[in-house]
Amino acid sequence: MLRDAGFDLLYPCDDRMALGQCTEDETIDLLRDASAVIAWGESYSKRVIESLPKLRVISRAGVGYDRVDIAAATAGKVVVTITPNANHEAVAEHTLALLFAVAKSVAGSDGLIRSGAWPSTSMMSVRGKTLGLVGLGRIGKSVVSRAIAMRLRVLACDGAPDLEFAREHGVEIVPLNELLAEADFVSLHCPLSEATRGLIDRKALGLMKAGSVLINTARGGLVVEDDLIEALRSGHLWGAGLDVLVKEPPAADNPLLAMPNVVLTPHVAGGDKQALEDMAIEAAQNIVSLHRGEWPNGAVLTHELRSNWQW
Repeated sequence: MLRDAGFDLLYPCDDRMALGQCTEDETIDLLRDASAVIAWGESYSKRVIESLPKLRVISRAGVGYDRVDIAAATAGKVVVTITPNANHEAVAEHTLALLFAVAKSVAGSDGLIRSGAWPSTSMMSVRGKTLGLVGLGRIGKSVVSRAIAMRLRVLACDGAPDLEFAREHGVEIVPLNELLAEADFVSLHCPLSEATRGLIDRKALGLMKAGSVLINTARGGLVVEDDLIEALRSGHLWGAGLDVLVKEPPAADNPLLAMPNVVLTPHVAGGDKQALEDMAIEAAQNIVSLHRGEWPNGAVLTHELRSNWQW
């Protein structure tokens, strides 16, 4: 697709690039000749963006953009796009996989059986319980359609909720405090920003129902991990299903690794085989569209550039 549009493709020679393990200087050196980039785990700070004068587009493969300084990109007239249509269903599926894994003690039971035990495992029921979604965007909506089929009552909080969707699917829009107090399962589906960093802290966890479960497939920084560990150790929470952590990969002494009521996956919720292919195609299509002078509606984060931006 990119070659057909006239692009030459360059692949970073350093495998650490996509994992976000390169320094700013290394990132700048690797991208010095790029006019557009399909971005993954690397960071685009103000310094990186200002040091790449040829760069016109940062096309994120995924919906998270906390690794990109949007203000610096806007100031430098660099369009930043995401792939909103590619992986929301994959994340929704993974959310429910974690929910069931925690509620039904899947990982713990498996480990005990493999060690020679035959445990009588305590499990939570899911049917008839209340699911609270913090964020009702594409991913949240995808979770809703699946949760309804499991006879879950769904609550949601969102800064700008789709009220028509909520009415159609019977989703109750409530403030965050009310959601935390009523939900048996709280699932996070909001972006990480300065406003949401540490959103789930000691106070928020204290508002959650005793015996409830926290699911996070969004960003690790939404949760204050020390406070979560305390809530799990005290027994206030039944458990947690976490695809994301503050530090990835976690330190070997992170207490979450030793907790049998915590199920961990390595930040892969949006990365099943189909989603990865769809993200790559949509990220490439965003670059091609912009090169043609077409604005990919719904995918651009640097909205202010639309009126006067040219390749």
